[in-house]
Amino acid sequence: MTNATVVTSKPIVPSFVVQEDGARKVMVYLNIPELKVKRSFPNFFKFIPSNGHEKVLDFQDQSFTFTMNIQTKLYSLSIARLPGEIQPEKCSIKYQRGGCWITLVKLEPMSWMNRICDDLTPGLDIQEDEDKSPSPTAPVEEIQLKDTNMPPPFNLVPLAPSISSKPAMRKAPAPPPPSTS
Repeated sequence: MTNATVVTSKPIVPSFVVQEDGARKVMVYLNIPELKVKRSFPNFFKFIPSNGHEKVLDFQDQSFTFTMNIQTKLYSLSIARLPGEIQPEKCSIKYQRGGCWITLVKLEPMSWMNRICDDLTPGLDIQEDEDKSPSPTAPVEEIQLKDTNMPPPFNLVPLAPSISSKPAMRKAPAPPPPSTS
């Protein structure tokens, strides 16, 4: 008999924000409220999920896919087309309680925010399910990211739909940004 958790529900698209970190990096914070972490061994400074496991973390030249099981829920985000090319071998993920940071390392030093925010360009191409029914999203929480010396409308781009019919909840403290070491 195995202890594997059976995931029977439809994938949840986590709410997320995008932030440029200099000319070569883009940080994507995925909000996964149920995620708990523990320190890994032998690297004590690295956190790993304690109540779930990463199923897919796949970086391609101009796309990425992330899928994770947390207890009985499946969180999944697939970006089919990024605004520019990345270096898949240098991209990474850091877990923390309540979410994770995906670091994308750009191939060319150029701004992606103008392409993501511009109404005339398609922005990020988030891959949809084949059945075209609306997928559930993680609860949207206000997330404060590290300072980048840019005004907030340009360095933070919430890309997940907000749920306006949800009752007001007490705001959780902001997640700390990942260390750059």
